[in-house]
Order: sequence, then structure tokens, then C-alpha cells
Amino acid sequence: MWLRELGEGGFIRAGIVRECPRVVEWELTEKGNDTIPILMSFLAIDTKWYADEVFEDSRARTLDEIYPSSPGCLEDHTPAL
Repeated sequence: MWLRELGEGGFIRAGIVRECPRVVEWELTEKGNDTIPILMSFLAIDTKWYADEVFEDSRARTLDEIYPSSPGCLEDHTPAL
């Protein structure tokens, strides 16, 4: 259901990898990629201000601790807080 809604909204698209058995690979569209900074902002707030609910040890973390930058990955969309 969620995949269908995201597809209808233009955030993702399906690419059929194999017909039998059917294998589908989902990818972000340009519109989907544009939402990454927004989602990362929510994640940054949660990991800082709601660490007691997010992590077992209740220790706040930065986005760099959770998603360290590495060559070949998506460009850094981390918001400055």
C-alpha cells in the first residue's frame, strides 16, 4: 500500500528486474530525492532531543555518527542545526 502511494505521488518508481518470479527494484525519483533533506532534518531532531526514546542507552547522537560520510554515497544532505 505505501509503495503504491509513494509511486502515485511521484516519489518512487518501480523497475522490473525479472518477470518470473517477479522481482521489482524501487528507486527514488527526482521528487523523492528532494525530500531527503526534510527527512534528515526530522532524524536530526529525533536523535538529539528524543534520544531516550530512540536509543537504548539514551545517548544523543549526531547524524554523522549514525550515517558517516563515505565515498560513493549520496551527497551529504545533513542539515545544519
